[in-house]
Amino acid sequence: MAFTIVHPDSNQVSWVPVLAADICYIGQLVSIDIATPLEGVSPMPVAAGHNNTTNKDVPMGVVIGMNATAGNLATSTTYSAQQITAEAAGAAVTSTTQFRGVEGPWSRGDKLAMVKIHHIDATTILRAPLFDTTYGTAHPPVLVTTASGADGLDCITAAATVATVANFGTIYVRTGANMGLYRTLTSASDTTHTWLQAMIAAVAVNDSVMVVNGLRPYGPCKMQIDAEAMFIDTNAALTSHNFWIHVRRLDLSVAGKEYVEFRFDTDNFCAFRA
Repeated sequence: MAFTIVHPDSNQVSWVPVLAADICYIGQLVSIDIATPLEGVSPMPVAAGHNNTTNKDVPMGVVIGMNATAGNLATSTTYSAQQITAEAAGAAVTSTTQFRGVEGPWSRGDKLAMVKIHHIDATTILRAPLFDTTYGTAHPPVLVTTASGADGLDCITAAATVATVANFGTIYVRTGANMGLYRTLTSASDTTHTWLQAMIAAVAVNDSVMVVNGLRPYGPCKMQIDAEAMFIDTNAALTSHNFWIHVRRLDLSVAGKEYVEFRFDTDNFCAFRA
């Protein structure tokens, strides 16, 4: 599972070329390079600057199809998804690779690699999987508590992979008297965690918890994507580079299937931000 649209019937679908020599995957977020708008889409780059104000690339859509013929279909072992590779710039004229099946205004005799995308805007709700650096294998780690306060407002754990940003992180309890509870973290640490609303009991030593940076159970949040725009990377520090998003649902309840449903902040769709 990569990026999907929660309510796909509300979004327009169209075919667009893939940028020369680039690779696209089913479930990938794609964009057009705002600095140099060339022919074709490419993977949405990781955020540079707060709310991506440095590179300013605008999220355009999610890949749901591609025009490679059966003999040219390839599947990525990394992402368990079909992929398509565009010819190098200028190579289409001599290419023997067959690309066909597009609809709309595009010529069916064109030799461009193309992808079918669901367009997105600031109202589109997306679902994204959560991984720690590596797709499919490294999930947000489950941490074991080593100390806890009796008031249900804090705990200490083994080190998470990254320190949380204060007020932009979530702790979820997997085992113990507080199992199933979510709290927004006020702490900025990889080991010492505090929150405002007390849990129903103290978090006992040896309870299992999950700490996720940047994401709250709801509302304004911060996140970062991987280099191929296939998942949300929970190992990102988010202190200097991030996307602002608005979370509708954060679900950490099933081990290995953690996900978030969100929409991008409106500012991400302004192509020429100062």
